[in-house]
Amino acid sequence: MSSPYLFVYGTLKSDALNANAQRLHQHARLLGAAKWQGALYLVSNYPGAARSNNHDDDVLGEAWELRNPEALLASLDEYEECAPSSPGPHEYVRSLESIWLGQDEIKAWVYIYNLEIARLQKIESGNFINKNQTLIRRVTK
Repeated sequence: MSSPYLFVYGTLKSDALNANAQRLHQHARLLGAAKWQGALYLVSNYPGAARSNNHDDDVLGEAWELRNPEALLASLDEYEECAPSSPGPHEYVRSLESIWLGQDEIKAWVYIYNLEIARLQKIESGNFINKNQTLIRRVTK
């Protein structure tokens, strides 16, 4: 199963100014505020969403409809370091998940944080605030 929808919760949201966010915004249509049942953590100066068994945990973000899903997702997989060519272990994994867009449940792609979260600070509000600073990624060997 595939989907033309993408759920974003961090450096790709509509208030982000980096080149990858701008590419998404140019090649997709913002559907509106959305949420995914999961927990949000501060990885560095960017967030990572993880699955959570706590039904009180929600990740707040946005739903986008992609105009050319295959090409755009391939580009975003590079950005999220989960493309086949990305060094392992992959920091994120792209997964088709149920999200809530208002009262509607839809299937959308979500980039889920794929590394250890034990030492990360949880963002209790579930809402990452973009400060549009230079993105600092992990160092891979």
